[in-house]
Amino acid sequence: MATKTDYYALLGIPREATPDEIKKAYRKLAMQYHPDRNQGDKSAEEKFKEMSEAYAVLSDPDKRKKYDAYGSADAFSQNVSTDDIFKDFNLDDILSQFGMRSSGWGNFKTRRTAATPNHGGGSVFDDLFSGGATATRERAPKKGQDAELPLTIPFHDAMFGGERPIALQIDGEERRLTVRVPAGIATGKKLRVKGEGHKAPGGRGDLHLLVTVEEDPRFERKGDDLHTTAHIPPSTLLLGGSADVETLHGRKRIKVSGGAPSGTQVRVRGQGAPVLGKADTRGDLYVRLEVRVEMPLTDEQRAAVEHLREVGL
Repeated sequence: MATKTDYYALLGIPREATPDEIKKAYRKLAMQYHPDRNQGDKSAEEKFKEMSEAYAVLSDPDKRKKYDAYGSADAFSQNVSTDDIFKDFNLDDILSQFGMRSSGWGNFKTRRTAATPNHGGGSVFDDLFSGGATATRERAPKKGQDAELPLTIPFHDAMFGGERPIALQIDGEERRLTVRVPAGIATGKKLRVKGEGHKAPGGRGDLHLLVTVEEDPRFERKGDDLHTTAHIPPSTLLLGGSADVETLHGRKRIKVSGGAPSGTQVRVRGQGAPVLGKADTRGDLYVRLEVRVEMPLTDEQRAAVEHLREVGL
């Protein structure tokens, strides 16, 4: 029997490699040696089998611990059956995670009988690649393509979330759906609706809604922060006081320090836009203070302004 190559060496990783490093190494090699990308290349096929066996062991903490205890691939395979090596190892799911769902691999099932036991001397892939009667490859029906459509939502819905009815037409079919809008959604984000895309024998694809949030005359959004403007009289700017400002939850009174120049920004914590995916977390509200004088002036106001001019203010 030929000597088995060390599993770590097969994947080109050190024995202390992390689970993430093991996964990245297998992904790179699997994409390089996958049989669908190396038609008729027996050496690539064999390489793919060996790497998959190595990954089946090293990606499982219990199997990896047992492998490290035996110290070599030979000793491990002599004491652990191939069925145990590939127990709870779904190659099709793993390849799908690596973006190889459409590689033509499909699903497969290994069927062994008492007459054809597997005691670790071979590979669970032997029947699969040889085309023998003990394994079958079944090509799963292809799923429909995803669809993408624009969706414009009011600013209020983006701030508070909710459900929004939409009408659409896909594959010549008119449909009406109710879409859940999460609080904090922003222009450029996508909402995914499973199973509402294009039709195919394997089922519908998904629907992706490209979001545009309508502008609001009161607020300008920058990330999770909101910006607004409050108009105050000159006396408040000079002497200090308070100002009423718009927030998402109604008007709120804020303190204004005396001597602040026009254009000063006041930060109101936690009064900004909700953070997407974090319902209890919000950005901040920035209030720009601008002086506004109601015209025309009353006689008393005019006299006061003239006095200020006289004293150089």
